[in-house]
Amino acid sequence: MTLTIENADKELAKIIKSIAKLTKAKVRISNKEKVPSWLKEAQDMQKNPHKYKSYKSVDEMFEDILK
Repeated sequence: MTLTIENADKELAKIIKSIAKLTKAKVRISNKEKVPSWLKEAQDMQKNPHKYKSYKSVDEMFEDILK
């Protein structure tokens, strides 16, 4: 069985570890926050604007999109 708990603080992690020891269960704690792919792309666009095409008008953008 897999149990996932998100947005937990350090105290809750300590409690979960203690409970897991009692039942000899395995516990993996990750501090990684999952960032949605669209947010990663938006952050990349801000950091590297030269990699992305810019448009002078909305009509020009739609013309390119609808090719």
